[in-house]
Amino acid sequence: MKHILVLLSLIFLAEPALAGQGPVKVLVERLTKQVSTELAPMQGVLYFDKVGKPSTEVDGLVSHVYFSNGDTVKSGDVLVRLNTDFIDQDIRLKQTEIQRLNIRIEHARKDLERYVKLFDQEAASETAFENLSYAHKELIKEREALSVTLDKIRLKRDKSTIRAPFDGIILEKNVDKGNWINSGISLCKIGSTGDLFVNVPVNETLLKFARPGTPVRVILHAFDREVTGKMEGVLPLADEKTKNVSLKVRVPDQEMAVENMSATVYIPTSMKKKLTQIPRDAILSRGEKSILYTVVDHKAKSLALEVLFYKGAYAYSNSACLAAGMTVIVDGNQRLMENQPVHILGDRL
Repeated sequence: MKHILVLLSLIFLAEPALAGQGPVKVLVERLTKQVSTELAPMQGVLYFDKVGKPSTEVDGLVSHVYFSNGDTVKSGDVLVRLNTDFIDQDIRLKQTEIQRLNIRIEHARKDLERYVKLFDQEAASETAFENLSYAHKELIKEREALSVTLDKIRLKRDKSTIRAPFDGIILEKNVDKGNWINSGISLCKIGSTGDLFVNVPVNETLLKFARPGTPVRVILHAFDREVTGKMEGVLPLADEKTKNVSLKVRVPDQEMAVENMSATVYIPTSMKKKLTQIPRDAILSRGEKSILYTVVDHKAKSLALEVLFYKGAYAYSNSACLAAGMTVIVDGNQRLMENQPVHILGDRL
């Protein structure tokens, strides 16, 4: 039945409403009361709450740079590689030294085995046997020291590859191929895409309504996009002059997000109260005023109202002229005049 009414409305409402052609055909909807808080649009800016500045732990010559400003990177992605030619040579040298030492250790082991037999047969002195045993152990310890040195050189080679510490966007690039960099020098600045927030300055009196975890409507103007954010707290510093405080509103990861982009956040400005829920389609702009049409004695009657905020397909108001169950026109209202006869095709809900 509902679909038939909508179809009929499309047919009838397409007809011009000329004088003498009878009542204007309209669809209506009934107002309801909903428990909600009053919301006010507040201007804020995007920022990355978590920012990393990857640096090197070793000195070196930059051989490759794999990012540019504005690039999106994943945790573990390679950002920069340093030249490791000398390091690779040191690794081969230490590997050769260990191989030579292994030969000496094997030779000493065989000598020690022969001396064990001679010592058991009392054909070798105890001093000579002990000297050979100590020499064998000393060679093993020397090999262990070389292995530690080799591990250290390999670690240096590993540290010559610098990776992204987390998923993020490159905010600033500080290095190019061919640069010589020292340990501790920042290579870039990365904003964590998983920690994107809106900083919203508000009057300190609104803090009592800003409960962490509350979902809020956020408009990202650069993308003409609406997302659902979540209040997560307050930056612990008020403006000395205005006494405004900054609310932290977390928003989902946004492709091509840039620090200091503008955003509008609808912030609670009251405790929960009963407000009238109005279909957006019922509200018309008349200059600086908002009005809607209700039906009284089969005629259109306009009512001025104050819209507190919009949420999805509905607006919310605390205007005293509105009551739950009141019939308002949601289709066909664009061409109405005061006291114009109307014919209700049906209720949209």
